[in-house]
Amino acid sequence: MAEKMRLHVSPYARKTARELGVVLETLTGSGPNGRIVWRDVDAAAKTAENSAAGGVAGYYTTVDVRELLAALKTLDGALTFPAFAQRAAERLSVPARFAGDGIEGALPVLNEGEIAAMTVGDPTDGHAQVHLAYDSGAMSDEAAAKLLRSMKGLLEKPLTMLT
Repeated sequence: MAEKMRLHVSPYARKTARELGVVLETLTGSGPNGRIVWRDVDAAAKTAENSAAGGVAGYYTTVDVRELLAALKTLDGALTFPAFAQRAAERLSVPARFAGDGIEGALPVLNEGEIAAMTVGDPTDGHAQVHLAYDSGAMSDEAAAKLLRSMKGLLEKPLTMLT
């Protein structure tokens, strides 16, 4: 008989998951050592809510932006993190609207007829979250995941924007 793995979940996340009906075993934790924290539960609940409202799905990823922040610091404010994120999104050349600054744990809202929308949260401790909401009828999960990986790559390796 296979052993059941113990989930590492904060008490508040466990309580919130129970209240919102989120199955903890389906989540990947973004806390220390992969611990499931409140923001993971909240993001899953909002994704489920959006999906039920009209075929909207979503992903998010955490991006290490320390190299980018160090490069921006040398520019003395000539280019800000949100402006760089906007340029990176434009570089992707995909039908995804850059919805600007994101709120941690929340997917952007799709407007009528949009295929995808992306937000980038404020960097804290050298990391930022990139959120992608997409119309699952117009974009495959694989294409959405590739788009998110591409944005992550541009933010983690800012010098690729020069090529």
